[in-house]
Amino acid sequence: MRICCCPCVLIGGGCMRVFRWLGVLGSIGFLCGFVGPIVLAPESNQGPMLGLFITGPTGVLLGAILGVGAGAARLSAQTQSRVLVTASLVVALVTLYLCVPPDRLSATVVDAEVRSCVPVQSLRAQTIDRLNELTAARQVPEHVQWAEKFDQDLAAKPGVAIDVHVLRDSQVFEKQARWNRGTKFATPWQTDQRDQRYFAADEAIDCANYPAGLRSQLAVTGITGTWPPYGIAELLGLRTAARLPADYAQLLAHDGTR
Repeated sequence: MRICCCPCVLIGGGCMRVFRWLGVLGSIGFLCGFVGPIVLAPESNQGPMLGLFITGPTGVLLGAILGVGAGAARLSAQTQSRVLVTASLVVALVTLYLCVPPDRLSATVVDAEVRSCVPVQSLRAQTIDRLNELTAARQVPEHVQWAEKFDQDLAAKPGVAIDVHVLRDSQVFEKQARWNRGTKFATPWQTDQRDQRYFAADEAIDCANYPAGLRSQLAVTGITGTWPPYGIAELLGLRTAARLPADYAQLLAHDGTR
């Protein structure tokens, strides 16, 4: 007596039926992941890689699992076709959703009270010492004239360092999808009290413009911890705070979308 060792045949649907499942779902995952980023997010750097390395193989794997499961459950041909169509729609919709670029964070808005303000020049020595220590700790030795770079970057973008007590904050995002690109929206205010130091470099580059006790809403941008640091704010290890733009103020004053 011959014993069949092919699981596809033992299940009752045959290997061809399983190949049909993985072929259909794999093709849909690949095509949607290949074309989707080109159409929905042409500026992104993911391109067709989503279909080649993620959604295509995932569709094949899902097709194999569902095909074997449908055969094991002894589903009729009509029921299998309905399930396959449903699974195909789900794979297509999920893949296209993954192709839509996420909203981009434009700024964090803080409602804060100024505690103190110091000229950036007064932080020169400690900043240079910190940068020299970070440079010495790196695996590959670097030779950077941090004093010269500090002076050059400060001359290019003068400002002050302000210490504030943050009372609440919100985030402003900008949508990136093709059909609503440029639309901004703000998240609801969140109470998150903390002390923070920022680099302020808008039109008010004098500490007289930031007296202690002043309550102001500031748009905070930038990141810290990058290497090598670029610009005076990153040299200081601070994010940049600026006067709140008018459109941000409107977002926060109304329904949060614009």
